[in-house]
Amino acid sequence: MAERVLRRGAVYLIGSYTFPHEIATGGSAKARPVIVLQDELENRNPHYPFVIIAPLTSRKVDAIYPEDVLLPAGVANLPVPSKVLLGLICAIEKTALTRWLGQVDDVHMTQVDAILQRLLGLSTAREQPAKR
Repeated sequence: MAERVLRRGAVYLIGSYTFPHEIATGGSAKARPVIVLQDELENRNPHYPFVIIAPLTSRKVDAIYPEDVLLPAGVANLPVPSKVLLGLICAIEKTALTRWLGQVDDVHMTQVDAILQRLLGLSTAREQPAKR
């Protein structure tokens, strides 16, 4: 990873990722953009080697589910519209982050935060969100 400060909302390329639903069918790992979800305190901790992320995809961006956030082309320097798949959050080693792509703006991070709060049961709102 470059000497860039690891920040929440940063989009990085990781060298190898396979979607969980593709593992059983022999899906191949490939380089993929991910968004950093973990806070700066843990990101700066040299004794904690992991970072919490969510993968991005540019496929099926016309189908945005309640667990997704759409990032228009240009956000975080992404060349095409992409969606953050918050239903697939996971931890990876910080060393897996190979190249910084950009930083997600506050407007879209607010959407990420709201969905994470609901998904993780940290919100008092229990209603199912409408499809976007």
